[in-house]
Amino acid sequence: MCEQTQGSTLTVKELQEILKIGTNAAYSLIHSKAFSVIKIGQTYRIPAAPFYAWLENPGVVEH
Repeated sequence: MCEQTQGSTLTVKELQEILKIGTNAAYSLIHSKAFSVIKIGQTYRIPAAPFYAWLENPGVVEH
């Protein structure tokens, strides 16, 4: 598992590896607004802290 450091971000590829999901599922999850996502040009970055908080309790949506 990736080391959780404050201020770090995950790529879509890392998100896929952590959750063991495909590309389409990863982008669907990103667009579901379940956790915060940063879009830089054509690239998405997922702040690690909100993602891991969501992973521990996926029923709670934080913005």
